[in-house]
Amino acid sequence: MLSVVSDLNSKDYSAIYTSFHAPITELDCGRKCAPHHDYGVPFCCDTRHAVPTAYHSEWAFLQANTELWHLWEGEDPEGFAELRAETPPGQVLIACLGHEHCQREYRSITCRAFPFFPYFNSKSDFLGLSYYWEFEDCCWVISNLGVVSAAYRRAFVKAYEVLFERHPEEIRNFSYYSDYMRRAFEGNRRAIPMLHRNGHVYKISPQDERMRRVKVESLTKFGVYKIAASMPFPDEMG
Repeated sequence: MLSVVSDLNSKDYSAIYTSFHAPITELDCGRKCAPHHDYGVPFCCDTRHAVPTAYHSEWAFLQANTELWHLWEGEDPEGFAELRAETPPGQVLIACLGHEHCQREYRSITCRAFPFFPYFNSKSDFLGLSYYWEFEDCCWVISNLGVVSAAYRRAFVKAYEVLFERHPEEIRNFSYYSDYMRRAFEGNRRAIPMLHRNGHVYKISPQDERMRRVKVESLTKFGVYKIAASMPFPDEMG
């Protein structure tokens, strides 16, 4: 089993937060998904659907620097217990005061990364960014990967490289999740979209992991965003 080499401290998190501050896109993507979501709340800011996590040391950093966050408890005891059991060791479930009170400089790492996770091949090579496909129908960014800025992609890779150096067990966790994605996509006969760290976009065959470079415009859209794209004036819906 891999173990933590040395935990991150307050100075480390301050540096990560500073370097991983670039927005995913130049526009406010929350304004794109909010009209299609309950109560006009951006999807990624609603803990009924996506609950952020923080490393224990990150949680200590946040507690010392902001009152934005508190431990998430949930409204359903059974749902809380199930989600807590799925939380990786060394992390806690957290919730903020809401998108209207967001302090962007104190967003957690998982907030900054969403909807993406570090994608690893079967050789445990960190190739780039893929997304949590459970949120395909809800997240506007997933249906519009072309808006993801190069600055964000670089910052994402740099931040996780630091985390993997200090928390090598996370390589195993994300490698496992990447393998889980390959098995799920193979069962559905789908290729995996990936924003490679080299700046290009690829589709990955889940069977043999062959990568095929593609134009980002060719990637699939989902849910209401797929419907919007087929309309005469797609920008009106997202």
